[in-house]
Amino acid sequence: MKTFSFLISLLLLLQSCTTAIYRNNINKNDFSAVETGKKYTFYENNKPKYKVRFSAVEDDKIIGVSNSQEVIIAKDNIRVIKKNNPGGTTAIVVGSVAGMTAFVALIVSLVNNSNDNYYYY
Repeated sequence: MKTFSFLISLLLLLQSCTTAIYRNNINKNDFSAVETGKKYTFYENNKPKYKVRFSAVEDDKIIGVSNSQEVIIAKDNIRVIKKNNPGGTTAIVVGSVAGMTAFVALIVSLVNNSNDNYYYY
């Protein structure tokens, strides 16, 4: 059961790492960071989010494909565009685990190799 819980936690962690590549209050109609053919999550004002494979930017709209259907989103309605980054999350998790392991090994090594003349509080 612990293994199952660990796997579910790891899966949630990997799926939750997203990077906001566009915010309407910061980037204001600058969609240069959005790449053709990549999958993004679009958040619109007062509407549900869309997971869309980006196709093109036109004058006042963005065109993409979601569930095999063409999706057209007005540029003015886009609040945030996020990109999933599971590779970055994996690197952070692996680096953190390796760092903690090295830290614990260092502490254990120092304690085992110390003189008996020292007092530990």
